[in-house]
Amino acid sequence: MRYELQIQLRTSEGAVIRTLGLVERRGFRIETIRLEEAQGDGQSMELLVSSERSGDLLKRQLERLHDVIWVALQRPAAQWVAQGGLRQMTGSN
Repeated sequence: MRYELQIQLRTSEGAVIRTLGLVERRGFRIETIRLEEAQGDGQSMELLVSSERSGDLLKRQLERLHDVIWVALQRPAAQWVAQGGLRQMTGSN
């Protein structure tokens, strides 16, 4: 399954490496990385990852890292629609 993660990091030495290392060590394959400076202090990271493991579990593990301010997890829109999400949202069968 594929997951999209939005992660807000503190600006500190090694924060990005620690975050990416945790993702890989937990058995997730990183498909896409986007990193930019966030407003104020910090960095905003977007990851597209894939694994048979639970995305919620990865989210909880990332939230434990000292450098992580917050994490948002969602399935990519294309996968969500393919699994019937659009039907559920519009109420059509």
